[in-house]
Amino acid sequence: MSRQLIAGLAGVLLASAAHAQPAPDVAPPDAAPPDAAPPDATAPGTTSPALTGYAPPPHIPPMAMVDEPADDELGDQAISVQLGLATGGRITPGGLRIAGHYLYQLSGQDWFDGIASFTFGSGSAACFRDRDDLVVCDHGLADGAGVEAIGGVRRVFSPQGSFRPYVRIGVGLGLARFADDDVSGVTVNAHGGAGVRVKVAPSIAIVADGDLAIGFGSFSRDLDSQLQLGLAVTAGVEFRLR
Repeated sequence: MSRQLIAGLAGVLLASAAHAQPAPDVAPPDAAPPDAAPPDATAPGTTSPALTGYAPPPHIPPMAMVDEPADDELGDQAISVQLGLATGGRITPGGLRIAGHYLYQLSGQDWFDGIASFTFGSGSAACFRDRDDLVVCDHGLADGAGVEAIGGVRRVFSPQGSFRPYVRIGVGLGLARFADDDVSGVTVNAHGGAGVRVKVAPSIAIVADGDLAIGFGSFSRDLDSQLQLGLAVTAGVEFRLR
């Protein structure tokens, strides 16, 4: 009987020792290691950034650059009508000057400037024959009449306060006539000018312009080739078309 009692006590002790032994340190199957990378919020099946505590940096789209034309710009096309005075002399017509401009944009600063100009001066006779029997004309600053078509380029500069200056160059082909002397001819001139425009209303501006012309003309009455030299100052209104 003593043997059975000893065997029973041994079994109870072994069972108590097995029950008191701590369980092995096993991580839960769904726990992530401490150095694991943040989950990809865009991958399918992942949890929301609000639940994981990680949020990707927000995507900020670039700002759209909108280049809107200012009210004082010429626009793609414009026209103007100008009135002023032109000085001539000798065989260059001068007098009242009326000019029309058509502008067409070529680049950010340059416009084609097509001009039709008309000059109305006195018809007083001023041609005579000298001692060598050569015809000489000595007209005044406001004598004769002429019409000219000019093609050129206008460069417009940045605004200076309320003013927007510009310069232009061009070449013109024209007709000149001095009626009382029965003298007429064809002229070819190089033109250089400068001016300024001031906006007074949407799409409307006041323009002041100066133009220097130098060239030559072929005239009747045995005058042959003659120097052309003139200066014109005009002012008017310019309308932006588009």
